Amino acid sequence: MKNHSYFMDNRTKAFIIENSYTKTGLFFLIIIPLVGIGFYPSYFSFFPTQFQKIDILVHLHFFFSALWIVILILQPFLIVNKHYRWHKRLGKVTYIIFPLWIMSFLPMINNLIQSEKYNVLVFPIGTMTLLIIFYALAIKHRKTAAKHMRYFIASAIVLIDPTIGRWTYTIFQNDLIAMPITYGIMNLILIALIWMDKRNGKDYKPYLVALSCFLLYNIAFFLVFLN
Repeated sequence: MKNHSYFMDNRTKAFIIENSYTKTGLFFLIIIPLVGIGFYPSYFSFFPTQFQKIDILVHLHFFFSALWIVILILQPFLIVNKHYRWHKRLGKVTYIIFPLWIMSFLPMINNLIQSEKYNVLVFPIGTMTLLIIFYALAIKHRKTAAKHMRYFIASAIVLIDPTIGRWTYTIFQNDLIAMPITYGIMNLILIALIWMDKRNGKDYKPYLVALSCFLLYNIAFFLVFLN
């Protein structure tokens, strides 16, 4: 029987040292009900009778979004259960899946331009930009467990915007009310993570970088919607 440690590199061993990483998969699981709630009015409510009326490109975007959430959930569980080779293999698969996911935003952006809904462009462009930044930083620091993990957590927090953001808009029917609530939730999560890491003597700098990026996105939203 082969020893699991044979397949571990320094990054994988560091993940095990990071006790908080064992809880990351559970954190990502929260995204699933948020997606169900947020996308019910605009997507799931059409199932099954009117599902065919939705553009195939919208289905494709949702497929890649769902696939990405599954990957976010699986990766920490693979580490916890000592499936190190599969963790690395799935990580390499993201080199293909992530660009395809980002490309699936482009038809949505084009539709908004064609409909002359220019102010709404801030949402998909902002989401794309944040995801690209955090994914690029996570890959850059793939051999440094603390940074790698935290940038992927930041990328998961980005998904709160299109999920809870839709829910709050359904309630208030006003972006200037709904989005500050959504952004407040996202920023408070990051502030809480910074506080926890600082208190426990862990590397909280990736969360500071993420919070700075989120605040710039928040400013961009207000500049667009208050003009």
